[in-house]
Amino acid sequence: MKNSSTFQIQSQSDLSAADFKVLALLYQPLMGLEGQALYTTFYQLINKTGRNQYTHQELFDLVNIKQADFLKIRNKLEALNLLTVYQKEDYYLYFMKAPLTAKQFLMDTVFGSYLQAEIGEKNLNLLTEMFRIDIPSTDDYENITKPFDALYEFKSLSLLNVSYPLQGRVSNGGSHIMHQFNYESFVENLSERLKNSQLLTDKFREQINKISFVYQFDVSDMIAVYESAAKNRQVINFANLNLKAKQYYEQKHQLLTIKKKDLPTPSLVEQASPRVIIQKYAKTDQQGIALSVATQLLETNSVEPGIINVILMLVLKHKDGVLPNINYMEKVLHDWLNKGVRTTEDAINHSASLETQYQEKAAQSKNKRTAYEPDWLEDYIAEIAKLEG
Repeated sequence: MKNSSTFQIQSQSDLSAADFKVLALLYQPLMGLEGQALYTTFYQLINKTGRNQYTHQELFDLVNIKQADFLKIRNKLEALNLLTVYQKEDYYLYFMKAPLTAKQFLMDTVFGSYLQAEIGEKNLNLLTEMFRIDIPSTDDYENITKPFDALYEFKSLSLLNVSYPLQGRVSNGGSHIMHQFNYESFVENLSERLKNSQLLTDKFREQINKISFVYQFDVSDMIAVYESAAKNRQVINFANLNLKAKQYYEQKHQLLTIKKKDLPTPSLVEQASPRVIIQKYAKTDQQGIALSVATQLLETNSVEPGIINVILMLVLKHKDGVLPNINYMEKVLHDWLNKGVRTTEDAINHSASLETQYQEKAAQSKNKRTAYEPDWLEDYIAEIAKLEG
């Protein structure tokens, strides 16, 4: 690149305060302060000046940077899918892309996994809390929102046609990965019962490619992950695939920090009655309220009863026999579902992982390193089985 080369910047949408929050808290640890500064400078050059093209030397002088450093920083923006670059001889086109939402960044792409690797799980949880929203329950409300056609009459069925581009947010697909997984071999070697139309979509293919890249899985590894995620469901989302990939990787490489022990079989957990669980582990004066909450949780959520049972036992254990209100329990359930929990087996594994985290935090606070054996759930189920027998 010549310093005298010219570039033009193009953006199809304005950035909101929420976009800048995501850039500062989620993207910045990956692209560095320099990356955030360059992206912001590009944005200001579009919106705050009357010019539409500059020389690279002008840019280097404005931000006090050398060409070699600029290229490294620009490449990071490209890798994070915040910038698309086109070149024609000594003329460059820079197309800025809006950042992902916090939910998309953390849950729908591999960026969340990379961010956790960079800053650690504790700091990631701190950042995640900053994007948490509290949604009021609408269970006792009626939706009275008026649809468009209730107030407006359609005079024509023809849609408006505009022959030139208009301002508007362009979907950011997340990371662009050149790694090519042998997807055809993956599909070909899947069991026939697991093959469905989802496998034909480009989006799902890209998700498989990203996961195989992050964990360096081969075809046989991805088939094992897919089979695990496909149990009892037709459509598989990215969160569930990612959860199964993480569990598979830890098992394969023996990276788990807990001692290996046979956990209760999902069938035992599914057969346990919420009533018996509450009678055994909830405080006597709290059992009526707890039964009501458990009933609401089961009635309003189409999930395996075993998932509810695991959550009931875990929460009662850590809340000393007091079950919180339905809003709290809904948030716990939805958090587990967002993390990919779809079956009783998923819930058992996730609860064991949470228990490990609790014990590690307790050990760190006491400056001790202790190995934790997640046997609480097995003991709970054994006692429940005796009561029901």
